[in-house]
Amino acid sequence: MSPKLKTFLERGFSTIVLLSLLGGAVAWNAPIGYAVLICVLCNLTSWEWFNMLKGTNANRWLALIAGLIYPWLLALLVLNPMKLYCDTSVVSMGGLVLYVLLAFCGQLFRMDYRGKTGAEMLDGMGMTLLSFIYPVWMFSFTLICVSSPHTISVMLWLVLFTKMSDIWAYMSGVLLGGKFITRKFSPCVSPKKTWEGIIGSIIITLTVGFLLLPALNLSSWQEITQFSFIAFYIPLGLLLFFLSVWGDLAGSLIKRGLAVKDSGSLLPGIGGIFDLIDSPAFTVSAYMCVTPLIATLLYYIS
Repeated sequence: MSPKLKTFLERGFSTIVLLSLLGGAVAWNAPIGYAVLICVLCNLTSWEWFNMLKGTNANRWLALIAGLIYPWLLALLVLNPMKLYCDTSVVSMGGLVLYVLLAFCGQLFRMDYRGKTGAEMLDGMGMTLLSFIYPVWMFSFTLICVSSPHTISVMLWLVLFTKMSDIWAYMSGVLLGGKFITRKFSPCVSPKKTWEGIIGSIIITLTVGFLLLPALNLSSWQEITQFSFIAFYIPLGLLLFFLSVWGDLAGSLIKRGLAVKDSGSLLPGIGGIFDLIDSPAFTVSAYMCVTPLIATLLYYIS
């Protein structure tokens, strides 16, 4: 078996595992099912960060504890039947602010009482913040919408769209990579990514993502065939596509900086859970933040 075929089969298997988990949550058809799945993914990613940060100046225990507790607290707030008088966006930002304060306190303690230099403190501070923000805090935005069936379907579409971009880029790159454009897409961070793979993935991902909209009951065939909808979908799809690519590259950049090949070995051909949700963290968080802004602008314009 050739290495390329082996990698493709491994990635295919891991993708089937992910889709099975998502399908199980859909079949359960309960907000708690989605919330548990998201929290478990975030927890496993925090554990992988904890292992990757060995030997660094980061406060990896703080990152681990925050990554284990924060998603469940946010999920509890969203699912709380008593409807606590507390907005989830406030809790999301408040959790990040509290984490930043604790991270600074920890690094200052290390500098004053453990002889760490200012450069070491700043290096550790950066990694401590990043290990919680990306992808755990960013991916936890999916928890904000678990009480709405429609928004859950949107999140499912976003995750499928994001992972498809990676799969089709790999397949297109294997078939056409380097045959027309010799320069790599990201020669330093991800040398295997080719322009042919990116271009091929754009075409296939946008097409399949478009067809998935009525399949997930997000739009009707009559709606998606209208010119206004297509004119809106294409720029949105391109934005989400490149966000997914940048999310994948961000994960590769972190692993290169920490000198590790994979974040874990739980998923053959992909690595760990970190490698699974690195790009969805970009697309989901961007969607959840940008959508209210667009809605507000459209309200005032109209």
